[in-house]
Amino acid sequence: MSRTGFTPEMNGFAFVNSWQLDKGESDHMRQTLTGSAGEASHAAVGGLGGFLSNSIAPQLEQWIEGALPDYYGMCGGMAFAAADHYAAGQPLPRGRSYDDIPQDSTPRGRALRDYLWDRQIHSLQANAAQLLHWMIMLHLPLPFAGPDWLLNRVREEWLKLKSHIDGGQPWPLCLIGSSISPFNNHQVLATGYDDHGDGTGVIYVYDMNAPGKEQTIAIDMRGDLLAAVESVPNAERGPLRAFFCERYAPAPPPTLPEM
Repeated sequence: MSRTGFTPEMNGFAFVNSWQLDKGESDHMRQTLTGSAGEASHAAVGGLGGFLSNSIAPQLEQWIEGALPDYYGMCGGMAFAAADHYAAGQPLPRGRSYDDIPQDSTPRGRALRDYLWDRQIHSLQANAAQLLHWMIMLHLPLPFAGPDWLLNRVREEWLKLKSHIDGGQPWPLCLIGSSISPFNNHQVLATGYDDHGDGTGVIYVYDMNAPGKEQTIAIDMRGDLLAAVESVPNAERGPLRAFFCERYAPAPPPTLPEM
């Protein structure tokens, strides 16, 4: 067993990941994903040429243009922000309770929401290409693609994750399910792990969809595809099929207004 010092009860936000997005924010999120589609397509086809890459683009556009609900999450922003504060050794402005979601009606609430939104966009800009690439490899009938390709990548990411945790660093993870909507996937903050030594293990996470306590993802990499049991499953995302350690660099937390 290896753990960082991060505990969701102290170092994670108390409030749940539920945010009302305006049209401009929804459009910005779609545009961020669309801007990563070309890189994802090229990564998926490798040396097989531009024609195949161009044939993937319409499918990606269809996935990205799916409906975003008015109430949506900023899981990446919350994961990055919690990691930022932990890395800086600063207390997190975690709020008082599950429903204490920052509101625009106060300067402090507005500033905190703006910070989380900024980190949300950073998380997408840094990781959307890999998310879309892996979704392509899971869902589209390309050479060398499929769940077995994805499982091999997951085994590599498991090693990376253990290295981060062993170094005392909580690390943002992207969770990819069976859904064809990129927006149904999720980001959490990994805080520890158990490696059973037989291709199975447990990842301990701060999951902002279920704040206030440590959550778990039990993984089994012994079959033809990743099998997982999550303490916070998501029916819309579907069964967990992959995870990867996100590109993340700590940023100095802002100073928020008192009220």
